[in-house]
Amino acid sequence: MLIKSSNYCFACGDKNPIGFQLKIVETENGVKTEFIPKKEYEGYQNITHGGIVATLLDEMIAWACRKKGYNAVTAELQVRYKKPMVLNKKYFAYGTIIKIHHQLIIGESQVFDEEKNLIAYAQAKMYLIS
Repeated sequence: MLIKSSNYCFACGDKNPIGFQLKIVETENGVKTEFIPKKEYEGYQNITHGGIVATLLDEMIAWACRKKGYNAVTAELQVRYKKPMVLNKKYFAYGTIIKIHHQLIIGESQVFDEEKNLIAYAQAKMYLIS
């Protein structure tokens, strides 16, 4: 099965007017991006919804796979929340591949605020499609 990219991807699609429109760049160990959560992503007052944070972390692992040439989808995602993600502040997210075992890729991601405080982190099992 071939999985094709979409310009309307909620996380990285540049044509999705309500999406994150992330600009993800490759690093030596994986990928990184900057993210400023908008009011539309609010859960509690002035706090980003946890599902939005999880989406960001998932996307970073998916892109870590993609940048290394792996066509993979999320099979399992475990998220740990450490601090609230306040709306309209800048955050930095990172994703890396930890291990590849048969059809599974294990990846990790983290998101930090500008003061380098850990906001949340995740580990995912990605199912290798091809």
